[in-house]
Amino acid sequence: MTKPEKQHKEWGISYGEMVWREFTKSKFIVVWLGFIVLLFLLAIFAPFLANDKPFIIKIDGQLRFPLFRDLNATDYSIFLAAAVGLVQILLICRNRRSIDPSIRSGVLWRQIFINMLIIVVGIILLYYFIPRRLDATDYKSMITSGKASGAVFAPVPYGYGRTDLKVRESPPNSQHWLGTDDVGSDVLCRLIHGSRISLSVGFVAVGISSIIGIIIGAMLGYSGGKLDFLGMRLVEIMMAVPVFFLIITIVAFFPRSLFNIMLIIGLTTWTEDARFVRAEFLKLRRQDFVQAAISLGLPLRSILFRHMLPNAIAPVLVNATFGIAGAIFIEAALSFLGFGVAPPTPSWGQILSLGVSTTGRFLWWLTLFPGLAIFFTVLAYNLVGEALRDAIDPRLRIAT
Repeated sequence: MTKPEKQHKEWGISYGEMVWREFTKSKFIVVWLGFIVLLFLLAIFAPFLANDKPFIIKIDGQLRFPLFRDLNATDYSIFLAAAVGLVQILLICRNRRSIDPSIRSGVLWRQIFINMLIIVVGIILLYYFIPRRLDATDYKSMITSGKASGAVFAPVPYGYGRTDLKVRESPPNSQHWLGTDDVGSDVLCRLIHGSRISLSVGFVAVGISSIIGIIIGAMLGYSGGKLDFLGMRLVEIMMAVPVFFLIITIVAFFPRSLFNIMLIIGLTTWTEDARFVRAEFLKLRRQDFVQAAISLGLPLRSILFRHMLPNAIAPVLVNATFGIAGAIFIEAALSFLGFGVAPPTPSWGQILSLGVSTTGRFLWWLTLFPGLAIFFTVLAYNLVGEALRDAIDPRLRIAT
C-alpha cells in the first residue's frame, strides 16, 4: 500500500477528497477557479444580464414578459446542460460515502453516460419543438413615446444584435460602460454573450477530442503489437501537422457555424489524449486485476472502460483543462481572422478584430477588453490545470 493510500485510509476520506484538499491548498488557485465559475454563470445567465428585452412591461394595460418569451432553443439547451451538470455534482457529493469503493467508478461512469444522454436528447427535442422567434420591437422607444410603462430591464439593457449608428465607435461612457463597436452595438453586452461561444467551443471540442483520444488510446495500449505500431504512426502523423493551419484549411471549405468549428477542433486535437491513455494502458494491462478480468472471460468493453479506464483517466482530465484553454484560443484566433461564427453572433475574437476601424482609427476599447477576456480565461484554465496535475500526481504528494 502506497503512502497516499495509507493516508486517505487513515484520515477516513476518499481519494477524490484528498485530491480536492491538495488542490485547494493554494488560495491563489481557488481565486482562479472562482473566476472560471464566474464565467460559467455569465454564460448561463447571459440573456438575463444583457438584453434589450425587458423582464416585464405594461403595454395597453396588460403585463407582458418579452425577455422570457424571447428565449430560444439555445438558451434552454444551456439551462438544461447546467441543471444536469449541477445535479451530477450533487449526486457525486452525496453518494461518495454510501457507494462501495469497488463499484464507485462504475456507478459514476453510468451516471455520467445517462446525464450526457439526457442532455443530447433534450437539446434535440428543444430545437425541434421550440420555434425560432424574432422580436424586433424597440421597447425603449415605446416607453419614450408613452405607449408602454413599468418596464424592468436587464443590468445591461442592450441586445448583442441591436445596432445604433448614432453611437457607433463610441469610447466607454456612462451609457455604454465598455464603449460600442463599428455598428453601435454595446461591447459589454457582446462580451457577456461571447462568453457562451468561447466556453461552448472549449467544452464541446474537448469533449469530442477526449472521446476520440480515449477510444483510440485504449485500443492501442491494450492490444499492443502491430495495431499499436500502426496506430502510433497515425498519431505521429497527426501531431506533425500544424493543427491551427489544418483547422483553417478545413474551416474554409465549410459554412461558418459554431457547430462546424467545435467539430473540426475536436477532430484535430485528440492526439495528446490518445498518447496519455495508451501509455497508461500499457502499464495497466500487466496488472493483476486486468489479468484476472481477462481470465474470468469479461467482455473487452468491460475490461477497457470499466476496469482499466478509471485508473487511467487522471492524465486525460488534467489535459482536458489545457485543451479547453487551447480550444478557446483557437476559436478566438479563427474569429479574429474571419473564419469564426458569422455576425451578429458575438465572439471575443470577432470583437478584437474590430480594433482598427475602416478609416484607420485605432479603437483601443475594442482591443483591450476582449483581449483581457481571452487572456484571463486562457490563463485561468492553464493555472487550474497545473494545480490539478500537481494534486493528482502521487509523487508530489509523497514528497510533501
